[in-house]
Amino acid sequence: MASSMRSLFSDHGRYVEAFRLFLANSTEHQCMQNFIEEKLPGIIARIGDTKSEINILSIGGGAGEIDLQIISKVQAQYPESHINNEVVEPNAEQITKYKERVATASNLKNVKFAWHQETSSEYQSRIMEKKELQKWNFIHMIQVQIIL
Repeated sequence: MASSMRSLFSDHGRYVEAFRLFLANSTEHQCMQNFIEEKLPGIIARIGDTKSEINILSIGGGAGEIDLQIISKVQAQYPESHINNEVVEPNAEQITKYKERVATASNLKNVKFAWHQETSSEYQSRIMEKKELQKWNFIHMIQVQIIL
């Protein structure tokens, strides 16, 4: 018997709508804000000592709201360091919104962005195949949908 339920993964518009409803009816956003304000400073205090360049990998960066808050905390801790922020996000609409957010931000002068429209599995396969292994100072996966 075929299921009448459609996967949110295959319909990005429905996924974004469902995610907005989730955020409106959960404490997830407040938990993330608490993490960024209370826990993140202690974590990033160990990542950039004596480094002129900090590499960040964002898996599932979405439209960049949380990523830019994380980058802001890293910049506050290491104001002279250059930051390379690599974003892996499968949704083209989210990447577009992320780029728009970056374009209007005034505090990103030492930050370079690279966006990859692919899933985390596709990203991993690509870098393993091409042997483009890179060292990261900070990797985060926020609001990542895991498909089993």
